[in-house]
Formats: sequence, structure tokens, C-alpha cells
Amino acid sequence: MLRTLGRLNRALVALLQVLLVAVFLFLVVDVLWGVGSRYLFGNQAAWSEELARLLMVWLVLLGAALASREERHLGLDVVVRSWSKDLQRWAKVTVWIVVTVFAFLVMLWGGWQLVVQRFDSGQTMPALGIAKGWFYLALPVSGLLITLFSLESLGSILAAGRRIAKEAES
Repeated sequence: MLRTLGRLNRALVALLQVLLVAVFLFLVVDVLWGVGSRYLFGNQAAWSEELARLLMVWLVLLGAALASREERHLGLDVVVRSWSKDLQRWAKVTVWIVVTVFAFLVMLWGGWQLVVQRFDSGQTMPALGIAKGWFYLALPVSGLLITLFSLESLGSILAAGRRIAKEAES
């Protein structure tokens, strides 16, 4: 099961990396167009600012998922590194449990509720003319990714702990 999750996550990471580059490039072009149109034509296209905000939200939340997978999230490594190896492992387990629960309950489940409400309400992004739900959809998508990545990390740490325990018994 852990191997299957690992393969799935590696494929998701590859897709995520390509998607993040594309979103970032699109964001750069959009912002350049917005600034350029303001100075060249004296008036910025109304949609460019709203599109930049939408792309930035997706970029940040998907980037957070990728950072989570690569264990680049915020932490107090200086403090934890001074602890014993067993205590470090349990600290990692605790952190990954908290991250998994938060990503699943708040980001995925709560975010999905928010998306459904926004689509049901009929709210739109006025300049783009699209449903506001697309803006909020970044939250449950990144929550799902972080949940999958966290479960893999948590499983790896626990499996490594079991291997160490078996080696100690031998």
C-alpha cells in the first residue's frame, strides 16, 4: 500500500511541478499585460488584476502542497535535532499527524464545503465572469494533495521505526 501511495505521489509531484511552472508563467504574462496595458493604453484591462489574484491563490496553495511533499514546510529543526533519535522520530510522527488532520479536515473537507456553497450561491468573479467556486477550489485540491503526501511520509516514518525495532530485537 505504501509503495502504491509512493508511486501515485511521485506522479502527482511530476504533474504538480509542470502545473506550477505553467501557472507561474501565465501569472507573469498576465501581470506584464496588466502593467503594460496601463502604461501603453492608459487603462488596465479589468480582468487582468482578478486573473492575477486567482492565479496567485492557486500558485500559493499548490506550491504549499509541493513544499509539504518535499518537507520544506516551516519547522523548528534546530530544537528537534538536539533530541534523541527516538524522540525525533516521534516528533515527526506527531507533526505529520497534525498536518494530515489539518489538511484533511480544514483544507479538504472544509474547503470542499466552501466550494459547494460558492457554486450553489451563483457568485461570480465579475471581471472574469466565472463562478467564484473556481477561486476556492484551490483549497480542497491542495488539501487532498497535502493529505496524500502526509500519509506517505507518516507511513514511511512508521515503517522505518518498525524496521529499527526488528533490527534491535535480532
